Amino acid sequence: MKNKGFTLIEILIAVLILGIVLSTVYASYTGTFRIIRETQYDTEVYGMARSALDRMARDLQSTALWRGAFTFVTKSHTLGDREFLRLTFRSAAHVAFSDKEATDGIALIEYGVEEGTDKPGYVLTRSDSLYRDPGKEQSPPGGFLLGDRVEALTYTFFDETGKEYDSWNSDGDVPVQKKRVPAAVLIRLSFVNEADRERPSLFMTRIRLPFNRPEVP
Repeated sequence: MKNKGFTLIEILIAVLILGIVLSTVYASYTGTFRIIRETQYDTEVYGMARSALDRMARDLQSTALWRGAFTFVTKSHTLGDREFLRLTFRSAAHVAFSDKEATDGIALIEYGVEEGTDKPGYVLTRSDSLYRDPGKEQSPPGGFLLGDRVEALTYTFFDETGKEYDSWNSDGDVPVQKKRVPAAVLIRLSFVNEADRERPSLFMTRIRLPFNRPEVP
């Protein structure tokens, strides 16, 4: 009885078919995992953006007078090839982090962008300290992280007539800004898009400041 086996060509064809099947399965699995990672990242970024913008809205809507005048100052600074504004203002939205700290009062709040660490992009921080002496205008110590992987943060300030400004200085000589805060602030906050660095994830909100000047019109 003559034994029958596979020829070399048949074995090569079988290996080729097996390779095609395994490649298809691998591509399907890697595509699924990639979609899961992107979905998780988008969810995380959305959560950071919502938390940061909600906090900023509460702080800005609670801007408060200190001895007859507002404090609302922006200062430009550069990180890498990008320019950011450091925003400092007085607000009644103080957040106490310990039992020994007063739970209310007029706080000096500062929003700033700093260099990141092991992740791409920058980090957004919020400093909050009670200042009862108007002569102490230095930045409050410490701060906490509001979000990382920040690509850009820009502000547009509006006076009562709707005119736009790229900066604001309540200590300056511009009549519509002196001792006042803006009537509204437009915030654009974007985060690094890992899937496409050329198209960052952008979030926007416009905040109305209900009480923006010392005197009552």
